[in-house]
Formats: sequence, C-alpha cells, structure tokens
Amino acid sequence: MFQTERQGLGKGSAVAAVIAGNLLFGTGLIFHAFLYNFYLEGLHLPTEVMGHAAAALTAGGLVMLLPAGVLTDRTGPRTAVTIAAAVLAVGLALGAVATTPLAVYAAAAIAGAGSGIWRVATPPILMGLTEPSTRARAFAWNVGLLVGWGGLGTAIAGLTPGWLEHRWGLTHLLAMRGALILGTVGSAASLVLFRGGALRGPLERTAVASAPATPHAPALANGASPEAMRRILLLVSLVAVWMLGPALAAPFFNIFFSHEQGLPIARIGVVFAAVNGAWALAVLASGEAARRLGVSRVLNAALLLFAPAMLGLSVAGGVQLAVTLYFSQGLIAPVTNPLIDQWLLGQTSRERQGLVSSWRQVAADLSGMIGASFGGYLLASGGFDSLFRVAAAIGLVGGLGLIGGARLGRRR
Repeated sequence: MFQTERQGLGKGSAVAAVIAGNLLFGTGLIFHAFLYNFYLEGLHLPTEVMGHAAAALTAGGLVMLLPAGVLTDRTGPRTAVTIAAAVLAVGLALGAVATTPLAVYAAAAIAGAGSGIWRVATPPILMGLTEPSTRARAFAWNVGLLVGWGGLGTAIAGLTPGWLEHRWGLTHLLAMRGALILGTVGSAASLVLFRGGALRGPLERTAVASAPATPHAPALANGASPEAMRRILLLVSLVAVWMLGPALAAPFFNIFFSHEQGLPIARIGVVFAAVNGAWALAVLASGEAARRLGVSRVLNAALLLFAPAMLGLSVAGGVQLAVTLYFSQGLIAPVTNPLIDQWLLGQTSRERQGLVSSWRQVAADLSGMIGASFGGYLLASGGFDSLFRVAAAIGLVGGLGLIGGARLGRRR
C-alpha cells in the first residue's frame, strides 16, 4: 500500500515537472512569435521575408510530425521531448543571430521541427504519467496554463526589449536580439525538467507495467490491431474536418472587431488579452467537468456549441454580444484539444500512441492551413456573414460526424 502511495506521489510530481517544462519550452516560441517580425524589421528585411519565415516555421513542424511519432514510440516520450527542447533551442538561437533571409528560413525550420516533436510527444507522456481518474485534470491544467502563459509571456516579451535598451543601453536591434535570446534560454531550461529524476522513475515504471507479459504476446494487441488503427485513422480524419470550421475564422477576428464593430486596435488588444485569460480558466474548469462527467460527454457538448456561436456572430449587432460570442466560439478549440488527445490516445495501445499523436497533429496543421486560405477567400468574396456561416456549417457537420463515428466505434 505504501509503495502504491509513493508511486502516486511520484507520478503527481512528474506531471507537475512535465507541465512546468512545457511552460518553459513555450517561452522561446512566445517571444519569437511576438518579437521576430520586429527583429527582421530592424535588419531592414522586407515583409516577404517575414511571411516566408513564418511559413518555414510551420513547414519545419509539419515535416517532422510523422517522424516524431515514430521517434516517440521507439525511444519513449521522455527522450523525444528532450530532443525537441534541444532542437528548438538551437533553432531559436540561430534565428536570434541570423541576418540573411536564407539563414532566417533555415533557423525557423529547425525551430519548427523541435516544436513539432514536442507537440507529438507531450500527449503520450501525460498519458503515461496519469491514471484515468486524474488524466482529464492533468491535460486541462497543461493546456490551460499554456494558454494563460501565452498571454502573460507575450506581455513580458513586449516589455523586454525596452527594458534592455534602458537598463543596459543597447541599440534597438541588439535589444530585440537580446530578448529573443532570453526567450531561447527559457526554452533550453526545459531540458533540466525533461531530463530530471522526477520523470525517470515514474516513466520507467509505466513502461514496465505496459510491457507484454510474455515474449510471445501478439505484437498488435490491445488496440494496435490493423482494424483498430484504421478506425483511429478514420476518427482522426473526422477530427480534421471538425477543426476546419474554427480554422476558417480564427485568423480574421482582429479585422472583424476593427471593421465590423469599430473598435480601435488598442481596445481590441485588451479584449483579446482578457478573453485569453478567461479561456485559460475555462479550460481548467473543463478538466474538472471531464473528470466528473467523463471525457466523451464534455467533448460532445463542446463540439455542438461551436456552430450556434458562429451563427450568432454572423448576426451580432452590438460589441458586447460580439465579444461574448467570440469568447464562446474561441473557447471550443482549447477545451476540445486536450479532450480529443485523451479520447484518441485512450483507445490506443501505449506502443502506438506516438504514431496516433502524430496523425492528430498533422490533421490539426492541415486544417489550419486549409482553413486560413479558404477563409481568406470567403471573406474577400462574401464578407464576414458568409465566412461565419460556412464555418458554422462545417463545424456542425464535423462535430456530428465525430460524435457519430465515436458511437459507431463503441458499438463495435
């Protein structure tokens, strides 16, 4: 009994170490996302370079997603996140000193590769460190704190160059570079937690517990049969369809509040920051709800909430109603993401969780890329009303398809 209690405490501290490591890992990405265009501007590089650098970051992650699944399954998620942190730190450091377009693109691709590995390996590592009774809470806290840290970290990133200029007398360009390097140091510091002893013991015990009882056990047992994997792939495809709905409108809400609601840019920033904090709290609450009511019930409810919120935005007249509906529709992605991860990986054997996680991340990236491009076309041709209605329709069809696919799988 005492050994079981000690193992439970060990896993609890390991989960805390993973979440803290993830926050540190994300620090460099947060600083990069906010400051890098200003850094490139200081180098007098054109806006085309900014766009290509962002594309290289995305492409580096997308290319690495499927190999990251194989890496995670073969080496273990702890090794995978360690490699991810090292690769990200190298890419961000190179980006902070790059001065030519080719060097900028190469550094961005390397950083994107590290981010891609991390995205794939994080869900399996949390699955391995949690029991069903605590899993929803752990996933929710991981995402909720990342969302909250994204807002706070962005504010810190915005203040850092000015502080470096006034405190140390640096030029504007050197201050930007220094701020980017400080963010990189934060990401590199995650290596200490990912390689620390807090993770070694619990993950090793989990690996032993999940190993086959005999060397003659079927290699594709426990949810890894070809039929089961085909069903998981179908569910991942349905997830991609569902995610296309939110992805259509997400890049254009700043324009919506400026052009349609008449808000000044400064006030839009305040609204987005406040909503971001509220989303973080709501994600934490969703974890508690999933722990008490079950992951599937909370996930189904969240999937069905998106379409009404988007339809409401297409006819919203006042700013207060528009902000409320913006909060409601934008809440769905951070709430559903950890629930979908748990739901998919909970149906997958441990030795295939990295593969399924990589499929899931590929689906998310493809939906985001297609949605942003198609959403821009819809906005140009039909305005926000058309954009929001199409997003609602796709979200409703995708959500119902995902719910139906899950129920069909349970009946089998």
